[in-house]
Amino acid sequence: MSIACLALLVGTALATLPSGFTVTPLARGTIGHLDATHSGFEVERERGSADIAMATVTFAPGGSAGWHHHPGVVLVAVQTGTVTHYDQRCHKQVYQAGVESSNRTGLVRNNGSVEAVVQATFLVPTNTHETGLRIDDLQPEDCSAE
Repeated sequence: MSIACLALLVGTALATLPSGFTVTPLARGTIGHLDATHSGFEVERERGSADIAMATVTFAPGGSAGWHHHPGVVLVAVQTGTVTHYDQRCHKQVYQAGVESSNRTGLVRNNGSVEAVVQATFLVPTNTHETGLRIDDLQPEDCSAE
């Protein structure tokens, strides 16, 4: 029991929490069984019910989302500014306004000198709590990005 508690405390201590980062929920709803097709594009959840949640994510200059992942699919579009995504191997990808990306585990930060705004759409299992849309991860040992 004490080993499990120690592991939990160490894991919590090594997680990189967000800073200079705010999320404003816009809307949320239950889709139920998800099976949509249009113009050759198909989205389907094989089992269970799905929710959709939309949010505006704002990064102050130097702001970071911390290392994290999501419980489902996330589609993002950079509205203003520039953000940099670091993957688990510390490879970085820069996204500027007008660029979209899909769900990727890692860290997103604003390395610029102006605020960056991102619009995010989450497709997650029904009843995923709002705080569960972002799940903290430990910082990879071989990556100094925070």
